[in-house]
Amino acid sequence: MRAAASIEEIVERGLCTGCGACASLLGGDALRMDMSPEGFMRPRGQRPLDKGEQQAVLEICAGRAQQGAAPAEAKPHRIFGAMLHLAKGHATDKEIRFRSATGGVLTALAVYLVESGEVDGVLQTGVASDNPLHNEPRFNTTREQIVASSGSRYGPSAPLRDIAALLDSGRRFAFVGKPCDVATLRNLALVDPRVDLQIPYMLAMVCGGNPSIAATYNIVRRFGEDHRDVDEFRYRGHGWPGPTYLHTRQGRAHSQSYDETWFSNLTYELMFRCKICADGTGEHADVVAGDCWVMEDGKPSHREAGDGWNMHMARTVRGRQLIEDALVAGYIHEEAFSVAELEAMHDDHGTKKRSVLWRLAGLALTGQPFPCYGGLRVVQAGLAASWRERWASFRGTLARSLKRRNRESPITSGTFVPDAKTS
Repeated sequence: MRAAASIEEIVERGLCTGCGACASLLGGDALRMDMSPEGFMRPRGQRPLDKGEQQAVLEICAGRAQQGAAPAEAKPHRIFGAMLHLAKGHATDKEIRFRSATGGVLTALAVYLVESGEVDGVLQTGVASDNPLHNEPRFNTTREQIVASSGSRYGPSAPLRDIAALLDSGRRFAFVGKPCDVATLRNLALVDPRVDLQIPYMLAMVCGGNPSIAATYNIVRRFGEDHRDVDEFRYRGHGWPGPTYLHTRQGRAHSQSYDETWFSNLTYELMFRCKICADGTGEHADVVAGDCWVMEDGKPSHREAGDGWNMHMARTVRGRQLIEDALVAGYIHEEAFSVAELEAMHDDHGTKKRSVLWRLAGLALTGQPFPCYGGLRVVQAGLAASWRERWASFRGTLARSLKRRNRESPITSGTFVPDAKTS
């Protein structure tokens, strides 16, 4: 394999996750986060980086390696990783359960951590204050703030863009984000001991990939609206899974189903890094949660089903204790949920994990760099793939690489222009 040798190569070869940790680490005179021409959150170079700065980025970047795993004490499942605790459940607070993307377990845990005094605040992603279609990191210290940031945000964000300043502040906080964001924090913990001391809880949602902001603007266009008129936009929530909802300043409202959003807008705008991701289920987190879908004819159904349910798992002893404490304190409710149910309900993650080895092989054949996934059982999962799965994954990625469809704009390029993407 060949690992990326610079931040420029990570970005231009489509390996950047867009977390923002690099910009925070080096400062705004070197890098700043902005929307790339493709509609992804990317570092934009302000000046050439020296060798030491490049090395500092490479040590923590999940686009280069996911190496700082959560300290697990259970034999890992081939697909889903270590599970010290597995259950289904939901927040006991009705507002949290209704407003959240699923059952509100992660939101309820975040509220519990703040109200119990375990942490000073929670770093999570919410709606941008200056644009309802965009996202921004929030450091929330109250129940109201945490609940306001609940719900899925299927678009670019840079949740770690202020991580250096937060660590410098000495505050103790929890983090809620995507699996790749948590992986970056675990990488950072290997070179900065403050991470383990100040971020005792890392929570992740099960992730199907991060789309370009162009997909969001395309939804607005599909509804026949001008993005400048939108004053509220939800991807889901307010029900389970909840509709994608848009409201304008003129009082017009539009909505569409979860399946209409995912399978007609978002899926085909995923960044390349998501297509070769080996960790959609948050193996680096203390606790991870996702949908506990209603099953129909042995397959998950995305039809509206009223009050939401999460499936959630603890990866670490600390994560398991957090769940137990929140249960005793009455913040969450849970019921039994088996590994067999998990495998059937989230088989798409099995399919994805089995494909990664063969997708990476397609990149390797064309001399492209790719992330190191030590400890994520990529080879073990890949060898369980059928020959048809292997060939389809290898051939597709090989073709993509040869056609340079994994490439993105250089870090010195311009920014995203909504009208150019949606007109």
